[in-house]
Amino acid sequence: MKKLISYLLFYVVFCLIQFFLGRYVNVYGIFPNFILILIVYLGLSKGIMNAQLTGFLFGLTWDVFSTDIFGIRAVMFAVIGYFAGRFCGSFDREKTLTQFVIVFFASIVYWAGFSLIYFVVSGGENYAFSLTILSVLVKIIITVLFAPLVFYILDRIVG
Repeated sequence: MKKLISYLLFYVVFCLIQFFLGRYVNVYGIFPNFILILIVYLGLSKGIMNAQLTGFLFGLTWDVFSTDIFGIRAVMFAVIGYFAGRFCGSFDREKTLTQFVIVFFASIVYWAGFSLIYFVVSGGENYAFSLTILSVLVKIIITVLFAPLVFYILDRIVG
């Protein structure tokens, strides 16, 4: 029961941070993807099922608040949760380099998959790729730079 309450608390806190704080506290629309960092953290510390399920639920929640194609984030976060969970026990999640590298590749998978799914579902017709490579790269770098801080805070709370 305590575990369920802690997961629900994390869910509420990260939703508030990502959806509401990110809407008002950003620089030119750039805000770290804290949900992606949490999913990678859960994958590295708790395994595939926790990360994949959490990723799916966060993605579904984000899709509800979004005007994009419904389900796109749920799929992407579940995939990221699966792959991050595959590395559970293989890497030392407390090392900053590990956090940087895995969050970096998870961010690339997220943005590449998001763009690919969006392109395929729209049929390529009238597809305006509004995200420039520079904008996506800056978003990835900002997310990667915040990863060690989020990992540290989560280690102190969970651990």
